[in-house]
Amino acid sequence: MRVNPTPTELPPRLSEVVARRLAEDPAVTRDVVDAVLGALRDGDSRHGSSEFDVNGIFLSAIRVRGFRGIGPEATLELAPGPGLTLVVGRNGSGKSSFAEAAEMALTGGNRRWDGRSAAWREGWRNLHDGATPRIELDLLTEGERPAFTVSKEWTPEAGLGEAHWTERHPSSTAESPDSEPLSAPFDSDRWTSVLDLYRPFLSYSELGALVDGKPSDLFDALHQLLGLDELTVAQESLRTRRLELDRALRNSRQEQANLVAAMEHLADERAVAVTELLRKPTPDLKAIGRRVFGAIGDPIGPEGLRAIVRLALPSPAEVAEVADRIDSSGAAVARGSTVDAETDLRVLDVLRKARDHVELAGACACPVCGHGILDEEWARATDITIAALSTRVGALTDARAELADAVRAARALPEQVPRELDFHPRTPPTVDTGAVRRAWSEWAALSEADYEPGLGERLRCAHTRLVDQLELLQQGTRKELDRLDEVWAPLVPRIVGWLETAREVALHAVELRTLRRAEDWLKSATAGLRGERMTPLETTARWVWRTLRQQSNVELGAIRLQGNAGTARRVLLDVTVDEVDGAALGVMSQGELHALGLSLFLPRATVPESPFRFVMIDDPVQAMDPAKVDGLAMVLATVAWNRQVVVFTHDERLAEAVRRMQLDATVLEVQRRERSVVEVRVSGDPVRRYLDDARSLARTPQLPQAIADELVATCCRSAVEAAAQARVRRDLLAAGMDYREVERYVERAHTTRAMVALAVMGVNYNVDDLNAFLARDARWLVNALRDVTAAAHVPIGRSMRELISDTERFITWLTR
Repeated sequence: MRVNPTPTELPPRLSEVVARRLAEDPAVTRDVVDAVLGALRDGDSRHGSSEFDVNGIFLSAIRVRGFRGIGPEATLELAPGPGLTLVVGRNGSGKSSFAEAAEMALTGGNRRWDGRSAAWREGWRNLHDGATPRIELDLLTEGERPAFTVSKEWTPEAGLGEAHWTERHPSSTAESPDSEPLSAPFDSDRWTSVLDLYRPFLSYSELGALVDGKPSDLFDALHQLLGLDELTVAQESLRTRRLELDRALRNSRQEQANLVAAMEHLADERAVAVTELLRKPTPDLKAIGRRVFGAIGDPIGPEGLRAIVRLALPSPAEVAEVADRIDSSGAAVARGSTVDAETDLRVLDVLRKARDHVELAGACACPVCGHGILDEEWARATDITIAALSTRVGALTDARAELADAVRAARALPEQVPRELDFHPRTPPTVDTGAVRRAWSEWAALSEADYEPGLGERLRCAHTRLVDQLELLQQGTRKELDRLDEVWAPLVPRIVGWLETAREVALHAVELRTLRRAEDWLKSATAGLRGERMTPLETTARWVWRTLRQQSNVELGAIRLQGNAGTARRVLLDVTVDEVDGAALGVMSQGELHALGLSLFLPRATVPESPFRFVMIDDPVQAMDPAKVDGLAMVLATVAWNRQVVVFTHDERLAEAVRRMQLDATVLEVQRRERSVVEVRVSGDPVRRYLDDARSLARTPQLPQAIADELVATCCRSAVEAAAQARVRRDLLAAGMDYREVERYVERAHTTRAMVALAVMGVNYNVDDLNAFLARDARWLVNALRDVTAAAHVPIGRSMRELISDTERFITWLTR
């Protein structure tokens, strides 16, 4: 069984699924459809994030210096591509330091240290060579530039969180001049979301925490993994808006009740009328607005009354100044207006007109008498006469100009009767504007008055009367405002404020009903989709548990997510103990809890959508009894069909189980020498295992020769196939090919010769050309491959020991 095999196509977008289900539900109205789809779109716009464009990530190497138990630089080389790698070594050998370093380099932290004392974090520098710690993680991914390195390096004085964190890509070449710089800061924000969602690391301390940690943490992790965050965001959007409208409705109803309680005992007739309207379950908002005394726009309400109080007139000094100007200039005009002066003015006017005519038309006969010539001589004499007359009438002319200015100033003083004084049938008795309107009308009439003797006095008298009447009106208005302030005015702003919110509530009443239905529908749809998408993960988890539990009497049933956004959330694990329902955590041993934790981790870490094609597990064997170790080996080997699985363990039982069960795995042994010198050596891999088996079979005298030869030849052929397959994955992945495409090429190579041809000639190989290709390098390669592929079926004319030797030589050449 393969865990989460690579799909041929991705599932439809979640929004498309929701839209289809909305269309198929006959009970859903158009407004609910719009609300649900609108919430999905809003969620996309608010929570959209940049696309993570790195996929098919495999581990190639982990290099560590001066970190934890590793002093001088040590390298853990890994074969990128699917397969199982066991990193073994006694406690304190430094193997877990590689795992912690890889997690630190990619995530910036270490789950094993979370919640531990400061001593765990303070001892991160190696005691023997920790001056300048450095971690480098070589990764391989698909694309044009597949190889890159993530590194963290510390200065001698730096703390754990003060590393220089970089991402290094191969340098640019002539073929790719636009390649990225050699080194750039590591974009941790870009990686955080996928590392949280598809976290490929699992430490021993996390195994139990996966099960007995906070219930909501596992729920959120699985819910997010199911790809339902889009629905969660949409549901939260609907819920937030619905709560907002619900809160407004509750607040409006509460304030309505509070207003009734505040006014029901008031004797004011306005309060009584408004209270009766407010007692109704659905009050008439327009009627209340009309009843509210002093509502916005009411000319006799507080604002209208305050407008009357704010009315202002020109000051008495300003009016007296204009009136005095009229009186003085009028008297001056009266004194200067004699018969001679009037005659002089008329003559002066005639002469000025005649002079202007001569200036324009030139010399001409007198237009008055017809005798005499109006020429230059006449003009000079006339200018003298005009100057003399102007001097005699100058005082009168100035007086008349001053009088005209004074009259214009007087006309500018009065204003028309203001609208604030208009009559209204509901005007309070204490606010009678009639006398003021009449006095203001007399005052306003002066704005059109011409000069006549006594105009200045009329201006003074009209102003005095208006000032007196306005003062009386404003006194009464202030008293009315004081009365309102004592009884009614404090309630008016509350009623007006309630009216505004009540109108808003009424306006959104239909929307609130729609949101409630939309939220209920989306909750139900989310639960259904959650169950559907949880099924494959649940199936994988149950398979992992069945394989791991080995003799346990605890059976894992359904795995269900209970709750929704904004509510209590937890993961329900249905377990039975000897076919009796039980509580998982109460009946499981520590080893069973760890096995259950692994059952929940692997389906999450190996979903097809994950960009990580590796999982790294540290010490999963510790608390497991011997019966479960075999199941663990089988699970890990199965996952390794399409994932790179790296397991760190000090327990020899896992490596022994892998060898005993003939499972393909590479075993790397970590040894720690004095002063934290750590060495890594290969102690086993599929190729070596097949060759070791071939030697053992060749040395087994109990086997009949024919059977022994066939088995030895089969092992040699399997060793060649394993070596060729490893090279195929190494070369094609290093070239940036999508790992799915690599696996398709591997699966299509059905024969040993086809696999070798794919390894040495590339994806455009032709098996018929393989011999010629090999012969160009060495003729013995052709013979060796011929014997390896034929020996299991026909005699080859050489001993099996020679075949094993040639197989080793061929593999050495193949894997160079």
